[in-house]
Amino acid sequence: MNRREKWDYHTALAWLDELGEAQVKPGLARIRQLMAALGDPQQQLRAVIVGGTNGKGTTCWLLEDALCQAGFRVGCGTSPHLHSPRERLRLNQVPVGEAEFAALVAEVRQACDGLAEHPSYFEVLTAITLVWFARCEADIVILEVGLGGELDAMNVIDAEVAVLTTLALEHTDWLGDNLEAIARTKAGIVQPETHVITGWLPEFHQFIPPCASLVSGDSAREWATLALERLGIAAEVVETRPPGRRERAGNIMLDCAHNPHALSWLLARIAEPAVVVFGCLRDKPLANMLALLPLGAELLACAPDSPRARSAAAVVAAARKLGRRGRACDSVAEALELAGERPTLVVGSSYLVAEARRDLGLPGSDES
Repeated sequence: MNRREKWDYHTALAWLDELGEAQVKPGLARIRQLMAALGDPQQQLRAVIVGGTNGKGTTCWLLEDALCQAGFRVGCGTSPHLHSPRERLRLNQVPVGEAEFAALVAEVRQACDGLAEHPSYFEVLTAITLVWFARCEADIVILEVGLGGELDAMNVIDAEVAVLTTLALEHTDWLGDNLEAIARTKAGIVQPETHVITGWLPEFHQFIPPCASLVSGDSAREWATLALERLGIAAEVVETRPPGRRERAGNIMLDCAHNPHALSWLLARIAEPAVVVFGCLRDKPLANMLALLPLGAELLACAPDSPRARSAAAVVAAARKLGRRGRACDSVAEALELAGERPTLVVGSSYLVAEARRDLGLPGSDES
């Protein structure tokens, strides 16, 4: 039976949901087998791969914008998404359409059926992304690493340029509990012929494998500019931000900073808010993040819309142990109503930011 003929967009989404977005299955064996079953379309692609701890999405966004403005046909594959999985694969800054996405999911599902071990949610979406970009004959593709680097599904491609943005402790259950181990894993996207751009401190360069060239930069804009130079492309990187990254909506700022490193970086660059609407997942270092929040700001805690969410009550209890007060809210909408017209920061999780964007009716928030 040809399942592709019967699948619509909602059927495709339901099947993807069954795979479990949060399920982590490190290793390249499954994605390599899946791509082989699909004809290895990634071998046709000229690629930039972006890894590191924080700043990956913004770097991809800046590169995508610069290359599109320069007239290239550009594929961009990022994660996670805010509202729709279609956000994860864009051609010339436009997400794949619903019908095409459904057809791609059905095609990849058929390829999965012939494998000894079923690929994960992220591996399936990686395959869909690479198949689509090859069929669209993208001139250049930009791919964001999902988790780690060496064993991440995006590493199925041999990239011409690799960007290693920042380095901080994260996902220690998977990547290791020290920066040296994390650096080794993240640097696994580097091949001997790869040109590397990095924001890492010099003492961690020793963990980057031998490569074609290595240059350093200090910001997403600089990393994107250096990547273009390594590609031999004359294009200007203009300051722009993806949704959910220092995004403004009146008196409200939304940011997906979800670990201490990202939160510290953000707070050093914005005016102190009067209210912080905060929520995070259970695997995040809650006390470390709460300790960074401005003491003068009212803390309104919400549980992100995720099975892995930490409860609002748990956030308030943790804040109390640090000597600060907080209030648990049943929803982001309630928290925003309590914040009123005061300067407000929504932060701690992409799931929380997505809910706030829906409540505020921001562009793209009605997608699914």
